[in-house]
Amino acid sequence: METQIEGQNEKNFLLLHRLVLYSTRVLRAKFDSFIPPGTALGTWLPSDKDLKKAKLSEKQIRLMKKYSSSEKFDVSMLISLLRHFCLKANTKHPLWDETDNSKIPPAVCDDIANIVRIRNLRNQVCALFCI
Repeated sequence: METQIEGQNEKNFLLLHRLVLYSTRVLRAKFDSFIPPGTALGTWLPSDKDLKKAKLSEKQIRLMKKYSSSEKFDVSMLISLLRHFCLKANTKHPLWDETDNSKIPPAVCDDIANIVRIRNLRNQVCALFCI
């Protein structure tokens, strides 16, 4: 017989799985709207200095140089690329620093707010599992 805790852990795992799966698809679609999948990233690729400013790991930088699409990019990488390269004009927007989704008014539905909401929710759920 399954205990209540085991059942809740299974539900939490499934929610986390959906969050990662669907948020990655959403962020990838947004990234791909700036850099279409058929485009070789080499023609778009920022300099190594800019990539390090975006706080990408060496592994993430290698992925960018190796692949010609965003298919292998994870949520963290997509968020960083969107912030520092695709939405470059708004890199300093105050919403990027917001860590509490309840402080982002529901009426704010621009790209940055939606990306930040995904990031915050992912971070919140991951924190629950890292305890």
